[in-house]
Amino acid sequence: MSEQKPFVANLTIDLSRNRFRIHQDTLHKLGDPAYIQFLINPENGYIAILGSEKPLAGGTANKVTLYNASHSRSAEFYSSNLMNSIFKIFGSLDFRYSYRLTGEIDQVNRVAYYSMRTLQRIERRTSDDRKRI
Repeated sequence: MSEQKPFVANLTIDLSRNRFRIHQDTLHKLGDPAYIQFLINPENGYIAILGSEKPLAGGTANKVTLYNASHSRSAEFYSSNLMNSIFKIFGSLDFRYSYRLTGEIDQVNRVAYYSMRTLQRIERRTSDDRKRI
């Protein structure tokens, strides 16, 4: 019997714009949730995304709306409070860059887990996508 591979999830964090971008494929693997909630585990260095069909009582749910772009479809979430918390907890992030996290998806519980150890800096591109900033 072969071992099943975990589903890969990607998350982009743009510190200068207080933006979190989740690709449509990741949302689909989470069961196309109507809402998501961001969770942080500072002791173990993890960020998680929890998908649900309705806002969780007492939580900070974010309605999922897909952003249509010619190159990809994704959902974007903006939160200066969440970004500041991540910066304070994990530090060593440069506001001039965006970062990509790679994680795994637990489809049964509709959660995507991202270790801060997978953090990769990505260069920001201009709108014409030819010149890097």
